[in-house]
Amino acid sequence: MKIIIFFPLVFLLSCQSTGIISMSQDSYYVGKKDGSPGLGVSLSNKAEVYQEASGFCNNKNLELFVLRETVTPAAPARLGSTELHFKCVESGGSAQPLVKDPDTVIDIK
Repeated sequence: MKIIIFFPLVFLLSCQSTGIISMSQDSYYVGKKDGSPGLGVSLSNKAEVYQEASGFCNNKNLELFVLRETVTPAAPARLGSTELHFKCVESGGSAQPLVKDPDTVIDIK
């Protein structure tokens, strides 16, 4: 009986969002683990993170401006996740390209 209760509980807790967290005076963070089974990147998880961030900015009558996106694909024994560092800016600004950090940095000496 304990096993039957344990696994649904783990599934529900594993796909929760951090909610919007203030990182500095004008930048924010939101992250979410992906509890769906499978390998690779969950596009629905990524979309939910963007929707949460965009909704936060829209409530302030501002637009979402992404500073950094970090996506960790699911793998055996590891849940995937999406993290977004962003700020809310005035509407009508020019779009800037999203700069991704490299997955691996090789330092050649």
